Amino acid sequence: MGMAASQARYLALVARKSNCEYEGQQINQARTVLSNQSANLFNQMLGLQVPIPPSTQDFTKQQYSYTDGINDYTIDSWQQLATPEEDYNYVVNYHYYEDVYTGSEKKRNDPKVQFASGESATVDQIETALRLVTTTKQEYEEAKAATQAAQAEAATLSNYADNDTFRGVSACEYDTLTDVYTVTQTLVEYTDDGDPIYTDGAGTQYYLRGGKFYNIADDTEYTGATTDLSPSTTTKGPTSFTGYSKLDPAVQETVKAAVDKLVAEGALDDSIQTDYASVYYDADSGAIAFRADLRNLYNGSSGGTQTVLPVYNTAGDNSIATLAGEYDAQISALQAMEFQALQTYQEAEKAYESLMRPTYVGNCELTLLTDLTDNQMAELKQIVKDMREQNIDAAIIDCFNANDEYVGGVYQFTMNGVTYYTTFEDLYRSYASGTGINHIDSQDKLSYYNASYISTKKDESQKALLETDGNGRFTSVRFENDSVTYTLNVETVTDDEAYKDAMNQYNYENALYDKMVQDINAKTSLIQQEDQMLELRLKQLDTEQNALSTEIDAVSKIVKDNIEDSFKTFGG
Repeated sequence: MGMAASQARYLALVARKSNCEYEGQQINQARTVLSNQSANLFNQMLGLQVPIPPSTQDFTKQQYSYTDGINDYTIDSWQQLATPEEDYNYVVNYHYYEDVYTGSEKKRNDPKVQFASGESATVDQIETALRLVTTTKQEYEEAKAATQAAQAEAATLSNYADNDTFRGVSACEYDTLTDVYTVTQTLVEYTDDGDPIYTDGAGTQYYLRGGKFYNIADDTEYTGATTDLSPSTTTKGPTSFTGYSKLDPAVQETVKAAVDKLVAEGALDDSIQTDYASVYYDADSGAIAFRADLRNLYNGSSGGTQTVLPVYNTAGDNSIATLAGEYDAQISALQAMEFQALQTYQEAEKAYESLMRPTYVGNCELTLLTDLTDNQMAELKQIVKDMREQNIDAAIIDCFNANDEYVGGVYQFTMNGVTYYTTFEDLYRSYASGTGINHIDSQDKLSYYNASYISTKKDESQKALLETDGNGRFTSVRFENDSVTYTLNVETVTDDEAYKDAMNQYNYENALYDKMVQDINAKTSLIQQEDQMLELRLKQLDTEQNALSTEIDAVSKIVKDNIEDSFKTFGG
């Protein structure tokens, strides 16, 4: 029984040892595979191309340029003529930048077009209503201005003044005791035809017409010295103007009523109603004069130049009351016209505001253009022209007829300080597409337009005469379509944009290179970790195999001893 157990134990140990050997072979094969993978990764890393950063020298070149005082030109290339000509030796390609007035269409997201609630209307109906508002408003403003002008004219003291009766004042005296100004007039005599009359030393009278003197009696021309003639004059006056305080009470009432009328008309400051001391009255003519004007004449009698005394009549067709009544009647008639114009304007405005019409784009107020200014017309025509040339089916094209005449439908609004245009059709399309209250949400994009100056590259090619300095460098150029010879500037320029693009490409490739190296290193690290695990397992198997070998030897000896003992026992 013991021998059988030993043999079974021996066989199990041999089997385990054989299994360890087999597993060791498998591990060695696996390590060989890992070794090959590691070598492949190393070779892959060796095959990677290291990115090289760009050099600014690769993007730097020399170029020729010149200016004509208006534009700056850059020469791009030049080709020598196959058949040289007497005046030209190259074909030169060059470019410059020019501001070109260009119309454009833009699209506004979520425009929030708002319409005023009211009766549905076409753009023609809206324009008609707006034109009526504009016309009636202008008529009202004109009527209002006429009324104000008449009121301003009425409220002027000079409008009531008589500047003709007391002209040619030659003397003015003042009596302090009686408070009386005495005015004397020396008036030049005139013929019935309005020609001034002159008299010679003999008393013969002549009239002056067209720079020549003629005898009044027989119209013969005067042949003497003109220095012998003197103006014929008549003396009028003296006329007395008495101060208000020296007048009889009844006369004072007359004067006071006239002055109060001037105050009521706004021609005098109402402070005079508390003090009439500056008012003077001529009982013979019924004329009122003011102290300031009389003082000017009084000073004038001592060598001044004042010769006219403004007076204000208290009676007759030229009286203060009559003139004021005429002004009042005129102003009343103008005020009635103004009131009627205001009512018509308000009715037109009410009718316009009752229509359903575009009012805002976002918070930008819309203005319907019924009449265009010159600037608006120029900008809109440019927009239409560019839309047609680009085959853009823009609604603004329909706002002009075949003769490029404006037919209406354009709205204007200002956004961020810039004026833009849109159309009723564009506005209604966006508005109708919206949802929510007043269609304000989720509206389709709104087309809007403007024209502006855009810097545009212009390429040209011409025959030219290029001259050199003897070292191969060009110094001047003269083109076939220009008689001026331009001095060329030589500049070293770097294409910064191209350099930036190359640097961006380098950064991308460098990042890609780093990523690939990191990936290879990561894979190699995993392989090394796996190999270390296999190596550890291999050492474990080696230890186990050594132990098994020792135990096999021990069991083998036991089995051998058992066999020998058995043979001794049964061999006797």
